[in-house]
Amino acid sequence: MKLKRGHRWREGDQIPTRPTTVYEIMRSREFAVGVADVRAGRGYRNGFDTWKGNDQWNYERGRMWAARAPRSVALKRDGKITREAMRWYNDDII
Repeated sequence: MKLKRGHRWREGDQIPTRPTTVYEIMRSREFAVGVADVRAGRGYRNGFDTWKGNDQWNYERGRMWAARAPRSVALKRDGKITREAMRWYNDDII
């Protein structure tokens, strides 16, 4: 992140954020990996703590979604996020 001239990081400062959508989150590779790991009964990936912040967030969101949505709910069909998967995210998580 580029700081404004003369600005110094202080404890408690927040990193810049950007708008996103549920669809963008759910179509990320990290979300799908989080879903797969939970459904396979695996713990966290090696190196998870070195991933970029948004990648960690999306992985965590995928794990959370997989813990809440029934296994019968497919995340993707023909490479696209299913409507039922979106409903489970929108209705149960948000």
